[in-house]
Amino acid sequence: MDSLKTKIKSILEWVRHLWLSLGLSGKALSASDEVDKKLVYSLSPRKIPNGQQFSHLKKFLNPKEFLIIKICFLVIIVNAIYLGIIFTKDHLQYLPASGGDYIEGIVGYPQTLNPLYAVNRDVDSDISRLIYSRLFKYDNNGHLSYDLVDNMEASEDNKEYLLTIKQGVKWHNGGELTVDDILFTFNLIKNPNYRSPLRASLNELTAEKVDDYTIRFKLTEPYAPFPELLMFGILPKSLWENISPAAAPLSDLNLKPIGSGPFKFKSLVHSSQGDLRDYILGANQDYYDGVPYLKTITFKFYTSTNEAVAALNDKQVMGLSYLPFNNHSDVLTKNSLEFHELLQPRIISLFFNTEKNKTLADKDVRLALVKSLNRDEILNDTLAGAAVRADGPIWSNSFAYNQDLIKYEYEPEAASTIIKDKPLELTLTVVDVGNNRDLAENIKNYWEQTGVKVTLKMLASEQAATVVKDRDFEVLLYGQSVGGDPDVYVFWHSSQIGGSGLNLAAFSNSDADKLLADARSNANNDERSEKYKQFQKIVSENLPAIFLYSPTYTYIQVKTLQGFNGTAIVNPADRFDNANSWYIHTSKKLTW
Repeated sequence: MDSLKTKIKSILEWVRHLWLSLGLSGKALSASDEVDKKLVYSLSPRKIPNGQQFSHLKKFLNPKEFLIIKICFLVIIVNAIYLGIIFTKDHLQYLPASGGDYIEGIVGYPQTLNPLYAVNRDVDSDISRLIYSRLFKYDNNGHLSYDLVDNMEASEDNKEYLLTIKQGVKWHNGGELTVDDILFTFNLIKNPNYRSPLRASLNELTAEKVDDYTIRFKLTEPYAPFPELLMFGILPKSLWENISPAAAPLSDLNLKPIGSGPFKFKSLVHSSQGDLRDYILGANQDYYDGVPYLKTITFKFYTSTNEAVAALNDKQVMGLSYLPFNNHSDVLTKNSLEFHELLQPRIISLFFNTEKNKTLADKDVRLALVKSLNRDEILNDTLAGAAVRADGPIWSNSFAYNQDLIKYEYEPEAASTIIKDKPLELTLTVVDVGNNRDLAENIKNYWEQTGVKVTLKMLASEQAATVVKDRDFEVLLYGQSVGGDPDVYVFWHSSQIGGSGLNLAAFSNSDADKLLADARSNANNDERSEKYKQFQKIVSENLPAIFLYSPTYTYIQVKTLQGFNGTAIVNPADRFDNANSWYIHTSKKLTW
């Protein structure tokens, strides 16, 4: 505002100087002029001329004076317009406004939106996430946050958690959500007759009601990632308590649900063949975390990615739930679209099996293999823009990620010297999905330039589980979903070697084991972070694997839809975390 005043002042000063320099001000009035002035004022006391008086101005001014008057007025008008534009630009705000319909294309069809069962299918999870609220959630930056929970307190031994939930949360049918609904949903999951895939994760957990808005959870052992166990949607007890376990999967409520999330079921449309074609959600006007701006969100279902991309190109949909990297070039209207590359807690690595190939037991050999690879160049060639380099066993987006890890850059000469003294032949086993074949070929070429003899072994997807279980590989290109919490105990603790364990590199280090065990039982995030950073340093120095990259999740929306500000997701459905803030329409507001 001060800058605007300064501009106006400078313009007026300039006009005044122009006026003075041309002799239009400061002339002495004669006695007769004074008499004429008094006479005029007696007839019209107004000092500012009206329109009719202005029309006679030319009779009292010579041509030069009249021209200068016109120039001054023109300058004033032009500058007034300029200042008006500047003021509007600086002070006019475009704010989100209610209304608008968003349509998203998705591959597959929903089967059940019931939180007890939706966890294993992305289509079900996506829609369920918009309908149901949870105790905890991951925000759109991949960080744990409260949803229904208002406050959480842990006991000194970290075996009990007291959760206070928000009051006034409404179900879509108008009832109020209380601890009774939470306890009811929890017990349904734990009931083996309901066959919920979530049941195994809650086996060591019990719950009890304290009051209508307070619930206590008890653990048999301290477990810092405890909130991750409670990320299931809450069902309304009043609607489900009389539905038997056998009837639950068949209930009409599975496709026409009642929840407490930002959007609620509105309608569904079937094709002439009877297939579900559209699923429409309407804004929940009673949503506790802010009423959505969008009027509706509609999901359109397709049998393949190619079909979904074609619908996007034809503008039948305004976004795609997911675009595989191989289909990026199929999108024709890139200028009108926003490509959100969202970080995921998945790390693709090369795991060494020192039992299958004894040469790999030599750390110098493993060091040569990592220095042989120009990982940045490989990722750029194979997954340009759809991956982020990884340098350790914990997701780079985690609060416990160690930024000071050894980065092992490309040093081909040093690698060649090591391999020259220690000849190496190895087999690289690869699951033939996505871009893995191209990635493996790139890795093979780099290693062979260093003097390593490499044989590629490509596996069909259905063979992968057996090969991993039997550890039937020398070097394995494989991805692990490490989750949003930095707890990677199941991937790197020595107790997880062999059998159904996920310690694929058979990494065993007593210091690392202690750090992992201590960190997962400590509820203090600062202390956990320090332990995990020490653990990462140990892994990095021992090189049981070469960490390559974390793939990004490509989510597409039209640019006319605004409000999405996500950077990372733990699960695909997390992209809807702030869907109540998305908007298409705007309103204008002038600020001072």
